[in-house]
Amino acid sequence: MSETRSDRRKTKEQKVLELCNQGYPYRKIASLVHLSLRDVTMFVNLASNKIKSPSVTSIHDEIILEYRVNHLRSELEDLKIERDSLKNEVKELRGQKYIIQIQLHARESELNAVKRNLEYEKFSKEILNGIFNGGQITT
Repeated sequence: MSETRSDRRKTKEQKVLELCNQGYPYRKIASLVHLSLRDVTMFVNLASNKIKSPSVTSIHDEIILEYRVNHLRSELEDLKIERDSLKNEVKELRGQKYIIQIQLHARESELNAVKRNLEYEKFSKEILNGIFNGGQITT
């Protein structure tokens, strides 16, 4: 029968621990068992902390967590883009508000000028009426 991947892993893990107990350095163990130095270190640390290797469930949990994190990152990027878009829209609206305020002040100035002219006309007519009526000049 052929060994499964899990069986081969357990066999290599046992060999790593045996060689470690015999005092071999991690680099030598890695070369003898045909593993990376990182894997050798992980096996030794797991054994010394009496922690079993990650279960399939925890690996699935990590995959799901990574998927969620990546999804949240993309949502974050979308939110940043939306924020920048809203900032630009606010800038445009402020510019429009400024232009409208300038137009409003111009109209107010025009209105004040018209009022002033009407008052001058009324005043002038009153003076003229006073002069002509006071001097008994009528036409």
